[in-house]
Amino acid sequence: MKLHILILAAFLFLSCAAEPPTNNVVVNEQTRAKNKLTAVKNEVTEITRVAQKIEQYGRDLEPYRETSDAESARQCNLIVEDRRKQIVDLETRVNNLPDDYKARLMPIVSDLNECVTCQRKALNGCKKARASINQLIKEIYP
Repeated sequence: MKLHILILAAFLFLSCAAEPPTNNVVVNEQTRAKNKLTAVKNEVTEITRVAQKIEQYGRDLEPYRETSDAESARQCNLIVEDRRKQIVDLETRVNNLPDDYKARLMPIVSDLNECVTCQRKALNGCKKARASINQLIKEIYP
C-alpha cells in the first residue's frame, strides 16, 4: 500500500513538473500571425476603398476646373480643403501598415494629392491614382 502511495506521489510530482507540450504554443503563434495578416488585409481593403472614393471626388471636381469664374474657384477650394483632410487621414492609416504594404500604398496617396486640386492638370493625377489602385488590387487580391 505504501508503495502505491509512493508511486502515485512520484507520478503526481513528475507530471506537475513536466513541461507543457509546445504544440499549443506553435499553434497559437500561427493563429496570431494568421489573424494579424487578416487584420492587415482588411485594413488595406478599407484603405483601398477610401482611396477609390477620394479619386472619384477628384474626378468630380472637373466641372469646377473647367470654369474660370470666382465662385466656381471658391467652391472648388472649399471641396478640396475637405478632401485634403481625408487624404491626410488616409496617409496616417497607410503609415501604420507594415512596410511592404506601405510601399505599395504611398504612391497612391501622392497621386491622390495631385488628383484632388483645382488645377486644370489634376485629372492626370486622378488617372495615375486609378491606375495605381487597380494595380494594387491585382497584386494583393489575385
